[in-house]
Amino acid sequence: MSGEIFLIDFENVQPISIGQLKPGACRIHVFLGQNQKNVPVALSQALQPFGIDAGYTQITGNGPNALDFHIAFYIGRLAHEHPGASFTIVSKDTGFDPLVKHLATLGIACKRVATLPGTPKPAKVAAVAKPVVKKGAAPATKAPVKLNNVVVTVLPAKNGKTSPAANSKPGTRIGADQVVARLKGMKSARPARLKTLQSSMLAWFTPALAVNEVDAIIQSLTDRKKIKVDGTKVTYSLG
Repeated sequence: MSGEIFLIDFENVQPISIGQLKPGACRIHVFLGQNQKNVPVALSQALQPFGIDAGYTQITGNGPNALDFHIAFYIGRLAHEHPGASFTIVSKDTGFDPLVKHLATLGIACKRVATLPGTPKPAKVAAVAKPVVKKGAAPATKAPVKLNNVVVTVLPAKNGKTSPAANSKPGTRIGADQVVARLKGMKSARPARLKTLQSSMLAWFTPALAVNEVDAIIQSLTDRKKIKVDGTKVTYSLG
């Protein structure tokens, strides 16, 4: 087919709609990480009218940039099968940009966008200014990060055992303590990179947490010195 093909990096962005995209005018391919078992119902319903022009690929493995390599492979294969097509990578990961430039030298139209055309941008977590403590004064107590009415149910762990937070009844509000409990149970298998930690948190609960909610929990864990983020690497001090 000619026309535009959208390849969505679902580890990096989690759209709940397809915005201005119309059936018959384009093709949509959603790439999910190994631990991402669900997509929002709204997104699934929006893709149904596309029929065979919409599909999902769940990768195997959690290596660095594993999903990115899958997208690059599929662009090569689809460019061979559909020479007249153009490609749009939907991801906030700037690591795709060198690939986009190289494809241009080969005459393959490709671009990267952070969101699908016509979809609202995810809300940003507001920065909180730190209070100025005068010399000799007692430091102010830090207020805990609060999530806005996040209601989820917890998925069982892969090994068949109940995860540390799974004893919570449906309707439990998920916060930093539940994530800490989950991470403690993982031991040596804890995500070593920030992107992997974010995608893992999105896959642990259903319905999935929003991206800004994941960011708020990670900020809380950082403030409490449970984790340390150094560039793209994450280290843990969970106690």
